[in-house]
Amino acid sequence: MEILFAVSDFGKIKHAEVTLSDFTLFVGDNNSGKTFMMQLMYGVLKELQGVNRPVIDGIEEEGDRFIYAAEWFDHMETQVNEYLSKNKEKIIRRIFHKDIVIGELSIRLVNRDERYICEIKNQEFEEIGGEDDEIVVMISGILAELYVMDRDGDRRKKAQMSFYYQPNNNDLKGMLATRIWSMILSMGSMMNADSLFLPASRTGLQLLSKYFFAERDRKAISEIGTFDVEEEEANTDVTENELGLTMPVYDFLQFLLRYNQRSKMTSENRDLIEFIEQHLIDGQIKYLGDEIYYHPDALTEDKEDIPLYLASSLVNEATPIIKALSGIRNYKYIFYDEVETCLHPLKQGEMARLIMRLVNSRRRVIVSTHSDTMAGKLNNLLLLSFSQDSEETRKKKLTELGLKKEDLLSDANVHVYQFVNQADGSSLVEELEFHTMPFVGYDFKLFTQNLDDLYLETDIILKK
Repeated sequence: MEILFAVSDFGKIKHAEVTLSDFTLFVGDNNSGKTFMMQLMYGVLKELQGVNRPVIDGIEEEGDRFIYAAEWFDHMETQVNEYLSKNKEKIIRRIFHKDIVIGELSIRLVNRDERYICEIKNQEFEEIGGEDDEIVVMISGILAELYVMDRDGDRRKKAQMSFYYQPNNNDLKGMLATRIWSMILSMGSMMNADSLFLPASRTGLQLLSKYFFAERDRKAISEIGTFDVEEEEANTDVTENELGLTMPVYDFLQFLLRYNQRSKMTSENRDLIEFIEQHLIDGQIKYLGDEIYYHPDALTEDKEDIPLYLASSLVNEATPIIKALSGIRNYKYIFYDEVETCLHPLKQGEMARLIMRLVNSRRRVIVSTHSDTMAGKLNNLLLLSFSQDSEETRKKKLTELGLKKEDLLSDANVHVYQFVNQADGSSLVEELEFHTMPFVGYDFKLFTQNLDDLYLETDIILKK
């Protein structure tokens, strides 16, 4: 299931409908609203994860089963959109720390092929007590087993929930609805799905993050007692505005400050980090207390590691995503703004491969780029992913291109959007179609026009 965000009359964007999919790509002009839209989606997603108002209308009952399907999705959409419409100004202020006029703000659940089925059973639970932990009493409760049925009719068990009492029917429906809504936002996972926004200015923010928080704390302490109680609330927003940070950027700084390395990484995350080390930064990131160091592959082990602030911009660019993969938080949504920043064209190809691998790791990845090289590399990987080649032909192509099967999307929905500045100062947001006839993938007209202009310019220069 995917979430479509609809917005109108917001900044430069007259209207946009953007689907938060397994892989969502933004391309387009500078100052065309790509970052604006990404930050809005990030903030609204966080807002939706915090809304705890279960809907019980539209739930089907079949004997001892509750079924959450199309009718319930409709009711859930309606309630969420009523909430967004009523609170959109507050939500925008929370995201951008500024009052920005907005017309429509709504969501829609799309590709709703799933059905959530809860099988309810009466269950006797043992309550343990006493000094010797003997069984004191048997408690009558409810056991709810939650399954997801996909479009092909395959049923996958997702969770088992125990209630050590007998809730009434509506309360039980509501509690299960809350859990299912959380699962929809978490891409089917029972765990909370954290979101990480990697801003275009991530290198500078990373290097200065400690100083930022030290200065913020110093300023907060110096301001204690300088405002009357009545003035405190009014000045809070002024202080936030003076910092010039939106919620996603502030959250990124918090991510850097609160990073804790996981004691044992999953093999999947370990493989992703090894790919970054071998194909992007040609070395390893090391941690010594709060300090970060870089050890190039070309440097022997007995040589002193390089402090991160002295390492190349490429290494600094890659460090946040390494932290996301090695930390204790479970980032299922990664918003990657200007993904090509500080990358040589050859390294952009390696970053494109990393993006595909991140999507294959069951994360939702939202990327923006200004680079024709990055867009072209991503398009080539998507062309190969969606081709109808035989297994033998595909293997041959992968070998010739120096790629692995992990560089191709295994099972993912993709949406690509082009942002184009208009003569009246607004921005047009259009979804690009994947062309199969001719089989060229996505037609990035903005980048094609730039290449054509360069060719014509060279032709004029070389004329006798």
